[in-house]
Amino acid sequence: MEDKKKILIVDDEENHRFMLKLHLEDEYVVDEASNGVEALSSVESNHYDLILLDIKMDLMDGLTFLSHLRRKGMNTPVIVISAFNNVRTAVEAMKLGAVDYITKPVDVKVLKKQIEELLSSKSGEEEVKIVDDYYYEGVYSENGLGKIIDLLKMVAPTDATVLIMGESGTGKELIARSIHNNSPRKGKPFLAVNCAALNENLIESELFGHEKGAFTGADKAKPGKFELADGGTIFLDEIGELPLQTQAKLLRVLQDKTFERVGGLKTLKTDARIVAATNRNLEEMVKEGKFREDLYFRLNVFPVFVPPLRERKNEIPLLLNFFIKKYSEKFQKIIKGYSDDYLKVLMKYNFPGNIRELENIVERSIILCRGEMLTRDLLPPLKMENSSSKKSSMKEHEKILIEKALKETNGNKSKAAELLGISRKTLHNKIKEYNIEV
Repeated sequence: MEDKKKILIVDDEENHRFMLKLHLEDEYVVDEASNGVEALSSVESNHYDLILLDIKMDLMDGLTFLSHLRRKGMNTPVIVISAFNNVRTAVEAMKLGAVDYITKPVDVKVLKKQIEELLSSKSGEEEVKIVDDYYYEGVYSENGLGKIIDLLKMVAPTDATVLIMGESGTGKELIARSIHNNSPRKGKPFLAVNCAALNENLIESELFGHEKGAFTGADKAKPGKFELADGGTIFLDEIGELPLQTQAKLLRVLQDKTFERVGGLKTLKTDARIVAATNRNLEEMVKEGKFREDLYFRLNVFPVFVPPLRERKNEIPLLLNFFIKKYSEKFQKIIKGYSDDYLKVLMKYNFPGNIRELENIVERSIILCRGEMLTRDLLPPLKMENSSSKKSSMKEHEKILIEKALKETNGNKSKAAELLGISRKTLHNKIKEYNIEV
């Protein structure tokens, strides 16, 4: 028997939702949401074949929800339900990708016919085209993170292991998620593990699972992340923090896709793709005996270097708009933008905490804001780095990354520049500045 199609009704009128559900639930599985915020939460955790969307709602209206839906790369067909005096808005919804609209009061027979035709034909989700051919949850500019996105487009469809390198807060997990979401594995689990946050005694249980009685407190068997992520992607953040003993077991997973649970004898298989990330120099750790060389080479199949925010400041205005929209909706405030002096201060700041720090600054500003614009007085005290020691440290880190990129590309400057997300001319100048031998 064929599974029922699944429909989400988004409407702030409870009686209207009840009426629609009553007429549709015999033929379809029907979920409800009372506003756009609830609906976004539902579509992130469920697959829907169709969404029936009211336009006028509190918290988040239909147009805003539809805009978010498309920006997230979700192409679920949407039928807009509009009042008679709101047809113009319904047309705006069509421009945002709605496939049809129907006016209130709803003629249920007409609606059911529209739904049947839409779901039985190929005019639904399969024919909705994504404008961008790579879905990334955040924002970026062509001259910033966009250069890395071009690399990700090539590696995402493969099963290659990816090693993402960059400072804390640069968005490495977002990049890992984008690799998963643009791969054939996107319908399977994406599981993230922060290796630095786990106790050394628990990390193996977390990754590989354990059998009942394997250690004190193990009162029942538990599958690990590699079992749960089978067919999907496992993201190992801060991979450099793994103990050497665990590194040996991870190497085996990379080599032959097998492992045993802690305290178990049965050999298990996994088809999880590994994407790892680190803010540490793994090559230096290998030299110091803190990271296995064979594991490093297994992980470093496709290295991706994420530049810090201070090196792609042209993306700060884009990120500001993104976070303002996110947190103004979260705190139910009307924030129209930011003042010139607010942006000016941020453009001068070096952001040691990168994008994560910028997000925290915007969230704090919106909480404190009494008007409709973010102004300079809402900013926390920001320490502008001018010390020579800080600059020296930054330059040393930059030099190491450039040397690594040149080594990975066998001295090919064009490919090295591409890996680093900078122009060939900039790379040439940096090589000259740091006296790097090619």
